[in-house]
Amino acid sequence: MIAIADSGSTKTSWLISDGNKEYEFKTIGFNPYFVTRDEVLECIRKAFPAELNPAEISNVYFYGSGCSNCDNFAHLQDALQNFFANASINIYSDMLGTARAVLKREAGVAAILGTGSNSCFFDGNEITQCPVSLGYILGDEGSGATIGKNFIKRYLEGKFDPELTRQIHEETGENISTVLNSVYKGEHPNRYLANFTKTINKHIEHPQMQELMQQSFRDFFGNYLFVYPDYLKYRIGFCGSIAYHFSEILFDELEKIGYSRKDILIINEVLPELLKYHLES
Repeated sequence: MIAIADSGSTKTSWLISDGNKEYEFKTIGFNPYFVTRDEVLECIRKAFPAELNPAEISNVYFYGSGCSNCDNFAHLQDALQNFFANASINIYSDMLGTARAVLKREAGVAAILGTGSNSCFFDGNEITQCPVSLGYILGDEGSGATIGKNFIKRYLEGKFDPELTRQIHEETGENISTVLNSVYKGEHPNRYLANFTKTINKHIEHPQMQELMQQSFRDFFGNYLFVYPDYLKYRIGFCGSIAYHFSEILFDELEKIGYSRKDILIINEVLPELLKYHLES
């Protein structure tokens, strides 16, 4: 029986499989920068399915944000080993999880387009190149947070059509005061900004929303795709809510730069694909 985890800073999705039956549960995010060993143990103990015995898990594959540096997650490894006493504990970065999910063992470009954004070049076994990720304030082009930031900026500056502006105001109730308070004083401004992509999607047929998303994906290409030599020779795979919910625009923009649709894969969740990857192993 194996356990696979996909962990961000806010939540961790778990999938346990014996090859025939699957079990799912969720815990808080286990970014090792923000959680202690005891917090990890307590959360897993509370959420772990009561009908399962953790001692029967033979392998744990944990993919998480903040896990790219092995010097950083010793306390996370210790907590997982304590709970899954008989298991081999394997901790990897979320970027490697994305690469394995979308490319399996094929060389190509793997990309995350969700609340944040990033990419890597994967040789079929390991990541060989990855751009510098600067977060939503300085980077994260194409991410939900950056798209939301560009959207709300245009809205507050009155750059949308009057009728579209009126509809946005009626639906969101946002004004300069509420936005500035949420962005500069709120607890999670990146998530707050990313939430505006729901409004964009609702009005996606409007030319100004189309242009906003098209430019967002072009910005992503400039920082996270064109850095790889001969990128068109390889498949490209995306995971994340932005890639998934705006897939048609993303497909179109990729075709404009020379990709064929058969060489593009877009998924929303990595866990089912990671399960296939590890069961095939």
